[in-house]
Amino acid sequence: MKRICCFLECWESGGIESFLYNVLTRIELTHLQVDIVVSRLGGSVFTKPLRELGVGFFELSGSQRKVTENRRRFRVLMRERQWDVLHLNAFQGLSLYYLRLAEEAGVPVRIAHSHNTALRKSLTRPIKQGIHALAKERYTRYATELWACSQDAAEFLFSAKELKQNGFRFIPNGIDTERFRFDPSARETVRSELGLADKFVIGNAGRLCYQKNQEFLLDVLVEVLKREPDGRLLLIGEGADKSMLVRKAERLRISDKVLLCGVSNHMERLLWAMDAFAFPSRFEGLGIVAIEAQAAGLQVVCSENIPAEAEVTGHFQRLPLSTGAERWAEHLLEMPARQIDGADAVKEHGFDIAEVAKRIEECYMSAETR
Repeated sequence: MKRICCFLECWESGGIESFLYNVLTRIELTHLQVDIVVSRLGGSVFTKPLRELGVGFFELSGSQRKVTENRRRFRVLMRERQWDVLHLNAFQGLSLYYLRLAEEAGVPVRIAHSHNTALRKSLTRPIKQGIHALAKERYTRYATELWACSQDAAEFLFSAKELKQNGFRFIPNGIDTERFRFDPSARETVRSELGLADKFVIGNAGRLCYQKNQEFLLDVLVEVLKREPDGRLLLIGEGADKSMLVRKAERLRISDKVLLCGVSNHMERLLWAMDAFAFPSRFEGLGIVAIEAQAAGLQVVCSENIPAEAEVTGHFQRLPLSTGAERWAEHLLEMPARQIDGADAVKEHGFDIAEVAKRIEECYMSAETR
């Protein structure tokens, strides 16, 4: 029995959580004991089904800010659980310190997996950027493998010296391509259920936060409505910006044109209901929802901040945020009809979750047992 630790700072319903859920539900767990270890264990749609599969969940201090306490508890857990693999899923350099702790404890395989390309907005961001830069130079060397969802993500998290010497393994954030394959009949059903049967629907999916920049889409919708009164904005997700978005929609007098759908277990159906997918993120490690949107047959308009690896069909266009909401609105309205099939192209580019999960399982199984 190989013992695996999948570490991330916080467990909710975001992109890394979705990625791990997709992988762990598709690998053979009879010879693996997988533990998910987090600084803070929040509510998530993924927790219950993973527990039912035998995946363990361990919370450290309950706060990402209690760095010293988290490290102490992690040391204790390593002695108790005797992991063979540490799969560290990281957003910033300071998390790489856990690689050093794992090396000291004799964990033979230590994977550093980068999922992002920038730090989140905060008052202390300049200080965090300095700590991040120092930490990645100091701790990348404790990894036995470097994984990343894009070249940009690798360069953000890993030291230039280690990347030059060892390179990194591209691990796509795979999806179930068949699940997202466009279904015209289901599209009509869900549009009817949501009252969108005769509307022009712009959509976005992701955590409602500064990074994802959904507030920009409210401005875009205002411009769309000047040209297309039946325009609507459909947002999938939850997050810290929700109340701000509600207030801004009220201020712009477009509340009745915005649908906040929350987190969904059937995101493919909501994607099928859209006419176009708008992705104005300020930064992204990859942008897996853009892959899902393309698999679902959508035209995608994204900001200049989305890595090149996210473009897998001919229905993917970049538009700088600096061009403004009016130009984004014009572009979305000018795009061709959305009834296309992108699932095969997504699969051909290596983003099918079955193939990604197989590669990760092989890595886990090849680890030495302590």
